[in-house]
Amino acid sequence: MPKETFLKLSNEKQQKVINSAKKEFARVPVQEASIKNIVEEAGIARGSFYQYFESKEDLLIYIIKENIEQLNNKLKEEILKKNGDIFEIYITIYDNMVENFVEKDESKLYKQIFENIKSSDESTFNILKENGKRIGMADYYELIDKTNLRIENEREFKIVCRMLDIITRNAVIRNFKKNSKEENRKEFLEKIDYLKYGIVKEEKNA
Repeated sequence: MPKETFLKLSNEKQQKVINSAKKEFARVPVQEASIKNIVEEAGIARGSFYQYFESKEDLLIYIIKENIEQLNNKLKEEILKKNGDIFEIYITIYDNMVENFVEKDESKLYKQIFENIKSSDESTFNILKENGKRIGMADYYELIDKTNLRIENEREFKIVCRMLDIITRNAVIRNFKKNSKEENRKEFLEKIDYLKYGIVKEEKNA
């Protein structure tokens, strides 16, 4: 999050830094983004950057904070609305991500973000932290209806969440490639169904 020094800047100066950063983050993955390019575009000294933010990752989180907060705020609401159906919840997450990240003028920025999320340790929607802890579906274990799920404990639940995270993130990324929105959603729903019902046919009794 921004330091007090940044928050004390005029709105015009703040926006200049934000716009410069958006341009750089849309150009390359955050790991390759150049603070030098950001400060030169914004017309500030390199030292000033660290008076405003801890790191370029910190700046990126601030830039996307509003959209991510909206998703996280909707998450608990959707869990309750869908009666804890984890598959319906992820379908809603997908639809919201396409609306909030793909169908926007800054789609190039979000394309870089989504394509470079590490599937091994990042949830699709937990970029924000709360009290230093990442927020993800696994935190809502108690609210999920596990009646028809082959889940015995939180460890198994986290495994399922990771699989759904990867399926959802990859489906969102397909929309950045300008493929058919309808076909992308259809394929995403098919993958959800395969995970939900399995791919092995039940053995017929002899």
